[in-house]
Amino acid sequence: MDQEHKIDVKQALRVFDKATREGEKKEDGWHFRGLTMSTDFDGYTVFINSPKVQLTVFFHNKYTVDYGNALELQEFVELLDKLDRA
Repeated sequence: MDQEHKIDVKQALRVFDKATREGEKKEDGWHFRGLTMSTDFDGYTVFINSPKVQLTVFFHNKYTVDYGNALELQEFVELLDKLDRA
């Protein structure tokens, strides 16, 4: 599953920023169009989660992504792209 290179970190962070402005803030983070987003205690690590994919963006734009299969990852990437352009 070498699909990780498909994640555009800058795009993901733009979507995170949009979620903090337009999403609904709850105890577990910001809820925005099917995604839940949060940060760690110092704000340097960003978590963007769909029901099937968990993206973690670390300092210096390093990241990990956990997913079940390539289709789930593709749908996640497409959702980020859609939200970034919205």
